[in-house]
Amino acid sequence: MRINKFLYFGDFLAIPVALAVFVYCAYLRAGWAAAPEFASAVLAGVFVWTLAEYWIHRVLYHHAPVLAEYHRRHHETPRELIGIPSFLSSGIVILVCYTPLFAFAPVAADGFTAGGLVGYAAYMTVHHVTHHWDIQPGHWLYSARLRHMAHHYHDDANFGIVTGFWDRVFGTTGVRRDRFAGA
Repeated sequence: MRINKFLYFGDFLAIPVALAVFVYCAYLRAGWAAAPEFASAVLAGVFVWTLAEYWIHRVLYHHAPVLAEYHRRHHETPRELIGIPSFLSSGIVILVCYTPLFAFAPVAADGFTAGGLVGYAAYMTVHHVTHHWDIQPGHWLYSARLRHMAHHYHDDANFGIVTGFWDRVFGTTGVRRDRFAGA
């Protein structure tokens, strides 16, 4: 669905607040001793997010009835603000990341959820930038732009937005106009 700018960009306000809350909660639970567990859980959350991003894009955005329709509209009009309200997306990331870990490893739950939110913020940023900024060769986001634009030409390739790692792992790397898009 087409959404307004507040709902589209809302997570850029909400995610930093949520990150601060998770850092604070981890500190309250164990003080500075929580730092190593929290930091390693953040890294794990970012890593798992990259796989989740790939899977969500490949499976849900291309095959789930309602989401696939929104995604098809995005492919048709890539510069429009189409999606689900950003706060709902962040809420889902928090629920999925935090809930399974909290009961037995609350500091890890704080860190893993923070990592998932960092990964989600990276996804939103890179995806928006690839469609709305003029990224030229030599820019550090140019390969992400090539990879994602190739996806818009080939629906069955390049599902990773932030990274092409999982596309290489699962053999879904695609090309556009004789340029390798998986760099």
